[in-house]
Amino acid sequence: MPAYVLMVNSGKAEAVDRLRAVAPDAEIDVITESAYARMYAPDVRLHFVDDIADLTAVRRVALDLLARQPIDHVVAPSERSLPAGGYLRSFLGLGGIGFETANRFSHKAVMKSTLAAAGLPVAPYRVIGSLAQAPAAATELGWPVVLKPALGTGSMNTFAVSSERELAALLDSPAADGLRRAACPLLVERFVEMEGEYHCDGVVSDGTVEFAAVQRYFMPLLGCTDDFTGSYLLPEEDPDVAAVRELHRATVDALGLESGVTHMELFRTGNGFVIGEISCRPAGGGIVDAVQMKYGIDLWQVFMDTALGRPAGVRGPVAPLREGTIANCDLPVRPGRVVRVSTPDELAVVPDVIEARMSTRVGDVISPRLHSASTTGLVFLATAEPALVAKRVEDLAGVYVLEVEPV
Repeated sequence: MPAYVLMVNSGKAEAVDRLRAVAPDAEIDVITESAYARMYAPDVRLHFVDDIADLTAVRRVALDLLARQPIDHVVAPSERSLPAGGYLRSFLGLGGIGFETANRFSHKAVMKSTLAAAGLPVAPYRVIGSLAQAPAAATELGWPVVLKPALGTGSMNTFAVSSERELAALLDSPAADGLRRAACPLLVERFVEMEGEYHCDGVVSDGTVEFAAVQRYFMPLLGCTDDFTGSYLLPEEDPDVAAVRELHRATVDALGLESGVTHMELFRTGNGFVIGEISCRPAGGGIVDAVQMKYGIDLWQVFMDTALGRPAGVRGPVAPLREGTIANCDLPVRPGRVVRVSTPDELAVVPDVIEARMSTRVGDVISPRLHSASTTGLVFLATAEPALVAKRVEDLAGVYVLEVEPV
C-alpha cells in the first residue's frame, strides 16, 4: 500500500515535487496557509490554517486527516513548519525528528541556550516577552544590537539597531508590527562585528555528520535584498573550512540531530567564529544546487529520504566532483510591478556563468514582504578561484536589469 505523507509547509511549493521524486507512489496532503495557495499546482490537496506555527490548529487538521487513513510520515520542509512537523511526529508517535529536537533547531532562544550551555560561541543575548523590555535589554548588552523573533525565517522582522534613539524610532513605527504580533518570545542580541558571514550545509546520519559543505556569503545578508547576494564554496584547503566543520559537528551534537540535513549560519570575527543559528532543513536560494554541482549531493533528496525513514545515502568523506569555485548569486529584487527584467540569455554573456534561471517575468508583482532569499532569479558561476567571484558578480551587475513601477 502506498505511504500516506502529511506535509506541513509554507510557500515552498517545490517541496511537493521533491517529495514526489523520491516517493512517486505516496499519497500527499499539505497543511499550509491560504496566502500560499496560488503557489501550489492544482492537483495538490491543500488544507488551510491561519498560521502553520499554531500547533493546535495544525493538530486539528492532522486529526481530521488521520480519521480518514493512517499517517505514515510527516514532512516539514520550511523553517516555519519545523516545530509543527516535530510536534505532529511526537504527538502521533511517528518516526523522524520529534518536537524537542525540532524546537532546538528552530526556536532561537532554546537553540542559543543549549549551545551556550555546551560551551559553544554565540553572541550575548537576552530573551524578552514584549517590545517594552527591548530598551533595557539592549542597554544591558551594549549597542549596537539585533532585535528579532525567536521563531522566524529569512531575516524577516529582524532589525540591527545602533542606539536607544534608533530603537525608539523603530518601536514607534509600523516596521515593528511584525515583532508586536509575534506569537513567541523576542531576542535582543549584541550585534556581531564580523569580517565575513559563512554557512555550512550538512548531512547527518545516525548522529554522525557525514558531509559538510562550507560557503562564504558575498556580504552579510541583513538588509541586502536590493543587492547581488549569494555565496561561494570554499576550497577544501582553506583553513576556515576545518574550523567551520568542527563547529558544525559540535552544534549538531549539542542539539541532538540523528538524521537529516542542516543549514548553519556563522560569523567570522577577529576572535574566531561565532555561531548565528542552525536549522534542520535544506537552505534556500541556489545553495542546494551549488552543493550538488560541486559535490554531487542532492540535499533535498537526502532531506526527503530521511523524513521518510530511509537512510541518508551519504557516507563521508566526500570529494569534490569538479575543480574551481562554484558560486550561487541571488539577483536583486525590489517591490512593484515588473516592467523589465533580464533574461537568462542576457545574463549568460558574463564570463564563467554556467546557468541562469529567472523566476520573475514582466508583469509579475513583487511583494514588499521581502526576506534574505527573495530574488528575481539565480545565476551560477564556476570560477578558477575564489578571488574571481567578486569580479564576476560585478560583471553581472553591469548587465542585469530590473525595472518596476509602483502598484
